[in-house]
Amino acid sequence: MLGNELLEKVKTYDWGESRLALTEVTDAIKEAHGNKAEMAKIEKALLGVLESDAKQAGKQFVCRQLSIIGTEKSVPTLAKLLTDSQSCDMARYALQRIPGSAVNTALRDALPKTSGKMKVGIINSLGERGDTKAVPAINKLMVSDSDMMIIEAAISALGKIACPEATKALAKAKDKVHDELKVVALDAYLKCADQLLAEGKKAQALAIYKELQKEELPKPIRTAAVRGMINATKK
Repeated sequence: MLGNELLEKVKTYDWGESRLALTEVTDAIKEAHGNKAEMAKIEKALLGVLESDAKQAGKQFVCRQLSIIGTEKSVPTLAKLLTDSQSCDMARYALQRIPGSAVNTALRDALPKTSGKMKVGIINSLGERGDTKAVPAINKLMVSDSDMMIIEAAISALGKIACPEATKALAKAKDKVHDELKVVALDAYLKCADQLLAEGKKAQALAIYKELQKEELPKPIRTAAVRGMINATKK
């Protein structure tokens, strides 16, 4: 268990200072490995640090630990940090690695409450987690947002999610996106074909690979599509 004195040192820790207290925390976590009751106590103690007036350095350290040991119990506290520019990235870092649908819900809820780089980060996290329920919101951003950075993030996320709805969205968008994002959209669409092939939906995958071999498309995309078609014929 983490004592109050140790937790206070974590709260007041700042970058460039001695990491002795942080090492003590990581050692305690290692020692508690496999002990669910003890790990639950540690998680609760770390969440207390996040909910306090601790310095950003200490909170960032805590988020790194929660990315390893965090459970759905950490989600409400971390979710509150998603709409703060100072804490959004570290909260996402932890949440992205915590299993469970509550994380996806928290990220989706935060999406309309953010802008700029924060929104891009949340879109990226939803993509990495393959959250199919986020597709409608991400697709809306792809087709209607004016920020190129957000549009690009949305396209990439749909390619990572690669569910039927994401595939349909990219099929429509690939010919309409800004020229700067054309290759990004085509690559995302290609990833959807790869996912279809992995799921055994060979005919659907082949249809996309064939579509992406058009002469007017960039050579790297056409080459990748040919490779995909070859792989499809092997399966």
